[in-house]
Amino acid sequence: MVVEVNDQTSKPDFSEIPDNAVKELHRQGELCLLGTMQLAVAADQRATTLSGILGAGSVALAAAMAGLISGAHPNLVLIVPAAITALFLFIAALLCAWSAQPTDFFVGGYEPRYLAISCADELYALRYAAEDLQMRIDANRATLERSASRQTWGRRLAAGAVPAGLIAFLTMFVSSGYCRFS
Repeated sequence: MVVEVNDQTSKPDFSEIPDNAVKELHRQGELCLLGTMQLAVAADQRATTLSGILGAGSVALAAAMAGLISGAHPNLVLIVPAAITALFLFIAALLCAWSAQPTDFFVGGYEPRYLAISCADELYALRYAAEDLQMRIDANRATLERSASRQTWGRRLAAGAVPAGLIAFLTMFVSSGYCRFS
C-alpha cells in the first residue's frame, strides 16, 4: 500500500489505508501537528529575543551618534559608520520581529460540531481527520518556512552590519585626509 503524495499543497487521500492502521496514522498526525506548534513557539521566542538584542544595539549606536553630532566638532568619520551599522542592525531587528508576527496556525483537535458530521463511521472519521491533519501540518510547515526565511535574512543583515560599518569607516578615514600613503 503506497499513498501517493504529489506535492505539499494537495489534499491527501488516505481512503486505501488498511483499517487497522488508521488509528495509528491519526495518532502520528496529531503528534506531528503538535511538533510544528512547538517549533513555532520556539522560533517566535528566538525571533523576538534576537529582535530585542539587535534593536538595542541599533539604539545604542544611535545614542553614541547623538553624542558625536552634538559635540563642538562633529566627526563624520565616526558618525557615518555608526549610522550605517545602526541602520543595518535596525533593519535586521525589524526582519526578526516580522518573522514573529501573529499568523494563522493550525492546532490539534477538532470542534465537535465539525467532526460530528462524519462520526457515524469511526474509520471514515479517522481517515477524514488524518487527511485534514496532513493539510494542517503542510500549512504550518509553510508558515514556519516563511518565518525562518525572514529570520535568516535578519541574521545575515546583522552579521553584515559590523563589516559594513568598518568598510564605511575605512573609506571615510582614507578619503578624509587623515591617512596618507606616502
